[in-house]
Amino acid sequence: MAQVKTRILNARAVSNLPPVARRLIEENKQRRINSATGGDFRGRLDKTVAYLRWKAGCNTISDAIGYIASELERERLYALYQKLFPKDWEKSSASFKRTGESVYHTEREYEFIELVSDRYFPLCSWLDWTDFRFDHIPIEPINFDLCCGEYDWQDFRPCLQFAVQAFLWRNTDDEDWRDILANFNVEFEALPPIDRATPPFSVLERERDNPKIRRFLHLIEFIYHDTGNPFIDTTCCQPVDLYEWTEENLEKLKNDYQAVSDYFASLESLDASIEKNALSTFKELIGIWNTGRLPTNGRQRNLPFETKDDGAGLLINILADYEERAVEPALTF
Repeated sequence: MAQVKTRILNARAVSNLPPVARRLIEENKQRRINSATGGDFRGRLDKTVAYLRWKAGCNTISDAIGYIASELERERLYALYQKLFPKDWEKSSASFKRTGESVYHTEREYEFIELVSDRYFPLCSWLDWTDFRFDHIPIEPINFDLCCGEYDWQDFRPCLQFAVQAFLWRNTDDEDWRDILANFNVEFEALPPIDRATPPFSVLERERDNPKIRRFLHLIEFIYHDTGNPFIDTTCCQPVDLYEWTEENLEKLKNDYQAVSDYFASLESLDASIEKNALSTFKELIGIWNTGRLPTNGRQRNLPFETKDDGAGLLINILADYEERAVEPALTF
């Protein structure tokens, strides 16, 4: 009887407590019930492990700051996911936990990364996302690393086979050059000399609207990695700018990737012309390099051009000591 009375008194005492105290008592009661019946043991264990992992990784202030920074970066990706792909976010069942071999990205982050690669532009495929956290957007270059890479000329498409050897490497004395020309049934002596160290870019820029001038400029910009497009220009010696994960940067890179198609359209046009008449196309390219203009009636016009450059053009203009007054001996074929 005394035990029953005590229980009644306890219940009355609890009812007179402040709301916060009553809530805590109820939570403790539910916790005891769950402990007795098993309850959400897995959920509580995950939280405990997560806490211990955080505690073990934050032995210093620097470690704690790094942890907070990575969590902020994770929240940034979640916010971008919700903003850019709201429907995918709502129907997603991907976990917010780091599972499997990855200790840097959650399943939901991986899902967002895949969506960016599929719908915006390809992210770098050779990077190991499970082994590192990329706080900047790692894009996938689409050009040959002509600065530091080692390639055989057969690795290139037709227009690059000619242009890289004639206008970039400028080596017309080796065996590869003759092999390239032979591959197109072109005689070495049939080509005119290359008279300049660099083409007259100030003249060419004024004629960029001409389709053949434009495709020539695209070709030169492409092999010199100087298009202004990070997907084309990135090399080991010229690394890509670091783009943070922001909506503005994602939209910019999306537009840059779409602009790549203009350059490939020019390369495809040149390949088609080479297939139709390689000798004529090669003469045209050399003529444009020498004069900044298209050859007339199959013969190159040696028109004068300005001795003062207006600064328009490519990076190789800066690298040349005298763009318009080059005294370098002509390369003869």
